[in-house]
Amino acid sequence: MPLCGSSKTAHFNKVFLISLKRALELDPVFAKGFYTAPPLDGLKAFAAIYAGWGFSEPFFRMEEFRKMNAKTSEEFVEFYWEPAFIHHDANNLLAMLWTWFNADISDSPAYGGDFDKALGEIKARTIILPGQYDSYFPPVDSAYEASKIPGAEFRPIPSTWGHMTLWNPDDRPFIDAAINEALGTA
Repeated sequence: MPLCGSSKTAHFNKVFLISLKRALELDPVFAKGFYTAPPLDGLKAFAAIYAGWGFSEPFFRMEEFRKMNAKTSEEFVEFYWEPAFIHHDANNLLAMLWTWFNADISDSPAYGGDFDKALGEIKARTIILPGQYDSYFPPVDSAYEASKIPGAEFRPIPSTWGHMTLWNPDDRPFIDAAINEALGTA
């Protein structure tokens, strides 16, 4: 039951991760990872980049950020995203980015980088649920993965929340229904 994820980090996604890494590393306070105080400017830049990718273009066009008590997109970044990241350790975020950047289920001796073969070996009942407007893990990538997994189903979550659909209470019934179906409890 992959939810807003992928079996291999796509090149487009990697460009996003590079921008996050650079935002942290270019803050002079970061000091090549040997900082004595949090690199707040880098963390705030990290948050702003995340904001544009975490939610979707339709979310911003429809000004759904107003439901979160932000009058503008700038306030949304400041009130929602900056507090989410300024308390993180920058080196821990870089470790997370490294893991995300290098994710690939086929990167093992068993598959030797053959992504389609690795997907084809999945035997579990699989329902892949990408966010309809997820920029990190676009539905087109999930559709491809589903096409290579025997018996897999592809069901985009109909939401303007992009990757953040997992945190939207209005999207939970759709997600829960698929989970219950996969578990045989529906």
